[in-house]
Parts: sequence; structure tokens; C-alpha cells
Amino acid sequence: MIELLGNLSLAFSLLLAAATLAATVGGAKFESVRLLTAARVLLVMFTLLIVGASATLLAAFLNNDFNIEYVAHYSERALPFGYKLAAFWAGQEGSLLLWALVLAIMSSIAVLVRRGQTPGEDAGFIGTLTIVNGFFAALMLFAANPFKLIDEVPLDGRGLNPMLQDPNMVAHPPLLFLGYAGFTVPFAIMVGALVAGRRDNAWLGDTRRWTIVSWLFLSIGIILGAQWAYLELGWGGYWAWDPVENASLLPWLTGTALLHSIMVQQTRGMFKVWNAALFALTFILCIFGTYLTRSGIIQSVHAFGESAIGTFFLAMLIVVTLASIILIIVRRNVLQSEEKLESLAGREALFLATNVLLVLMTAITLIGTIFPVISRLIASQEVTVGPSFYNKVVAPLGMLLAAMMAMGPMLVYGADAGKKLLKSAILPVTLATVVLVVAYTRNFRDAWSLSAMAVVAVAGTAIVQELLKATLLRAKEHHENLVLAFVKLLDSSHRRYGGQIVHVGVIMMVVGIIGSSVFGAKETYTLKPGDTASIRDHTVKYIDIHEKRMANYTAVDATVEVTLPDGKVSTLHPQRRFYDKAEDANSEVAIESTLKSDVYLMLAGWENGGTVAAIQVIINPLVSWIWIGGIVLTIGALICLTPKFIPVKHAELVKKTSPKHTAPSARRQVGPAM
Repeated sequence: MIELLGNLSLAFSLLLAAATLAATVGGAKFESVRLLTAARVLLVMFTLLIVGASATLLAAFLNNDFNIEYVAHYSERALPFGYKLAAFWAGQEGSLLLWALVLAIMSSIAVLVRRGQTPGEDAGFIGTLTIVNGFFAALMLFAANPFKLIDEVPLDGRGLNPMLQDPNMVAHPPLLFLGYAGFTVPFAIMVGALVAGRRDNAWLGDTRRWTIVSWLFLSIGIILGAQWAYLELGWGGYWAWDPVENASLLPWLTGTALLHSIMVQQTRGMFKVWNAALFALTFILCIFGTYLTRSGIIQSVHAFGESAIGTFFLAMLIVVTLASIILIIVRRNVLQSEEKLESLAGREALFLATNVLLVLMTAITLIGTIFPVISRLIASQEVTVGPSFYNKVVAPLGMLLAAMMAMGPMLVYGADAGKKLLKSAILPVTLATVVLVVAYTRNFRDAWSLSAMAVVAVAGTAIVQELLKATLLRAKEHHENLVLAFVKLLDSSHRRYGGQIVHVGVIMMVVGIIGSSVFGAKETYTLKPGDTASIRDHTVKYIDIHEKRMANYTAVDATVEVTLPDGKVSTLHPQRRFYDKAEDANSEVAIESTLKSDVYLMLAGWENGGTVAAIQVIINPLVSWIWIGGIVLTIGALICLTPKFIPVKHAELVKKTSPKHTAPSARRQVGPAM
């Protein structure tokens, strides 16, 4: 019954996608608003069927329906409820259904919210979303069916991969897919605008909101994935430049570039061709990442095995790439810049340099990721690029990007931007110089740490300096106290100050990455009960080992006391878990985390019932700053998306929008600024 319901949902969804596309084409040809309205309704109906298919598969997991092959392969009766949710997207078929689900929901929201365009633009927008949605429906129905029946029904399922039985895996994949699916919407809006031949920039307001939302989901997904690797893989790191990790990083880099260059097009009418290319490239890289993880051409601990699904995604990749190139070339006349670059020291020049740097990082990461394929084609021998390549090439570019980001608050638009930059940079550069001198006298010699200190000093000072100046100016002009002036200042431009909070989050993450990468320590100690070992002013004391039984595994649990430099004593429990449905044991690390450092323990082995145990101890300085920085980044992005909290009084609004009080760049702006 479940198999029938699921397959009927997929089959009818594909028919509805075809009907939606037909209505869209008809609406464009006959300029019929009714047909385009019908297309919207049909797309919503398509979404309801995909929701129904997803609910059907989830019910199969919750009811332990091992008639379904996918359920039998990724679940078991003893699997806890939360991990049955994770099992939904643990394999090829379920993860594709998850992507189809979030894509369909976001597409329906987009077509219902975005109205009032010309028939041609509407048709390009709705048609693009329909084609992508239809592709996933066809893929699941014919190549990756999650409702396929098993030949011989087992009494119990195989169970979920132990490494995936982590809370981060409940949230990490859905957030990544929300990011991937979300980037389809701004791409479709761009296609619609170009199909209609729009020369204005008003349509960018909608794309910016969707781009921020998609970028935020992808950012959180990447951070949770890094945290999962930190907790589950047992090597003390969080980013190994694995091909699948890189696959999610690629659209994040181009999406970050897009967010910045959109602002220049909105305010100055520049970078139009560049932005169109970035819209397309970001969406293409989302498809490419899926192809990479599902084709079997690249080996990875995260990747799925080789399958025919990769062929479908490769075909989709080629079609989307060629169609995007042709569309941009055909419509190049409506993508001419309205203004020229006035200063190499202005904000638009910084955004251009940032974009070039981000795209360069994307290209290098892409080449490194697919280098095994390139080497097989050229030399008939697979050569893999390791983390050292990325650390030597991409990491310095990342530090340069952070330095450019630190300059952002000091830059303005216009021809006199250079003079204003020199004036604004005096205090930040002076403070950074003082910080470097103090650090050097305290025997800090590592180039990475010194660079990070300089960047953090410049960025922090520049942000505080700008906020202080603007707050004092507002307090003087509006006769407000400093607290009220500061609150109203932040509320006056959520996009600007929310963006600065995002930058603060990124800087915090840079601090955590440099601290944990440069100053870490790692040792493995063989200890008897009561023995102690010291590492970096931390003391580790081994107490004992005992077994405990859980729902679907048996854990060998070590008790270890950790004394921190401040004298605080914590009891940690690193484990080795033996899952009922897995052949190999799985390590479960224990972590004592502070703002200064993490103490990361792993039970490496034991003998004679625990009379001797091998405890691996890793000291990771400042790694908590990565996760806190991710929270700050999220808050900043959410602020960018929210409307003003404080109502603007009529008198103040009139004053603000009068020609006398309107900045030149604002008067040049076309369309909403967010």
C-alpha cells in the first residue's frame, strides 16, 4: 500500500509538472494571465503531491515497513525516533526526495509571493522552477525510486550507519538542501528578467532576499557538517577539504560573491553581466555538487557509490550551463553597466576585488576537487590533491579576503573614496600595528597568527569606529541620548548593520580556525587507573572503564578526569560503541569546551578489561569561536532579512527622503534596496 501511494504521488507529480510547463508556455505565447495563474496553482498541487510522497516514506520508516527496500537498508526496529528521521535522507533515494520536497515548497512560496510581472517574465520564472522540479520527479520515478519493493522481506533492517547517528545529521542535510534548493529561486528570477528583456534593477530586490535565505541555510548546513566531522570522525579536526565538503563550499563562495555584487548593481547599476553569470554559476555549482557526490567519479567518506543517477545530473548540468550562457549572450544588450568605476579605493572597487577573489578561490577549489578526474583523463593515473594543497593555496586567499572584509566599513562609493579611506584607516592600522608589536615581543612568530591578529584588530576597530561616529552624529542631529541613538542607528539599515554583524561572525570564525590550526597539541597516553598525564597545562587522569547497553549498541565507556589550567575539574566519558548492525566499532569522543580551548578525548584502546587504556588527548585552542561565530553570522543574516523594528515618524520620513537629505548614491538607486 505504501509503495503504491508513493509511486502514484511521484507519477502524478510528473504529470502535473508537464501540465504546469504547458500552461506556462501557453501563458507566454498568448500573454494570458489566466494560464499563468493556472500554472501557479498546478505547481502548488505538484508540491502537495511531493509532500504526500515524503509523508508516505516517513510513515514507512516510523512503522518499520521493511517491504520498502530503502527502509530495510537504512533503518532498524531499535533505531531511536530522531535517527529514523535522519535515515529518511541517509541514502541516495531519500536524500533526492528531501531535495525535491524543499525545492517544491520553496518554489510554491516563490510563485505565490512573486506576482505582477509581465507574462514573459512570469513564464521564464515559473517555467525554470517547473523544469527543475520536474527533473527531480522524473529522476525519482525512473532512476532513484525510494518506494522500490525488496525481493525478500527481512525481519529487521540493516540499521543506520553509526557515523550518521549524531544529532547534527538530523539537521545538517536538510539545511544543505534548503540552501541548494533556495538558490534555484534567484536563478529562476534572473532567467525571467532576462527573458523579458528588463533593463532596470528593481527585480534584484526579490533575488537578494532569496539569496540571503539560501546562503544562510547553506552556511548553517556547512557549519553543522563541520561540527559533525569534529564530533564523529575522531581526528580532532572539522574540515579536511574532502570532495563532498568542497562540493558544498563551492556554491557558498559564489553565493557570497553574489550577495555583495548585487548591492553594487542595485545602487550603481554596475556588474550586470557579472551578476547574471554569478546567478547561473551558483545554481550550476549546486547541481555539480550533487553530481560529484552521486556519480562515483570521486572517492569520499561522505559520497554515495557509483550509480546511473550521476549521468542524469551530468546531462542536467550540461543543459543548464549551455542554456545560461546562451541566454546571457543573447540578452547582453540589457546587461550594460549604467555607470563606470570611479575609484579603485571605493566600495564598488572593493566589491569587485572581493568577487574576483571569491571566484578565484572557487576555481582553485574546483580544480583541486576534480583533479583525480583530470589526472585520469590526461595521464591515465589518478592523482589526489590533499589538504596541504588547499592550505597552501586557498587558505592565504581566505586570509586576504578577511583583510579586504576588514576594510569594508571604511569605504564609501564615489570618486573621493580614496581620500576618505586614508582618513578612516589611521586608527585601525595604528591599533593593528600596536597589536603586532606586542604579539611579536611575546614570542608570537607564526605568520598565520600574526596575520589573523592584524585582520581582527583592523576589522574590529573599523566597525567600532564607524558605529561610534554614526551614533554620535545621530545623537547630535536628533537630540537623542547615546543608547537610543545607537538602537535607532542599527534599525535604520538592517542590510548594512546586519551585514557588519555577519562580518563579525566571520572574523570570530577566522580566530577559531587560526587558533586551532596553529597552536594545537596532540598526544596519546597509555594509562592505568589513577595514572595522570599533562599536556599544555591540562592534566588528564584515567579512572576506569565499564560497559553499558543502549537501544541499538553496546558502549565501552571510559571515565577520565580533566583538570583545566584554572583548576576546574571535569569528568569526561570517551567511548567505543559496538552497534548491533555494524561490523566495526565507532569512536565517540568527549570534549570539555571553553572559550580558550577544547580538551578533546578519544578512547584509542584498552587491555585486560580496562586495567590499561590508551587515551588520545588533543588540545584545540579557540575552536569554540568557530561555532560562536556561526551563531553571530546567523543573527546578522536574520537581521538583514527583517523589517525595521521601530516605526519611522512621518516628519522624520519626510526629512530623510527629501532631496537635501538623500545621499547621491541613494538618488541613483533603482528599485528596492531590500
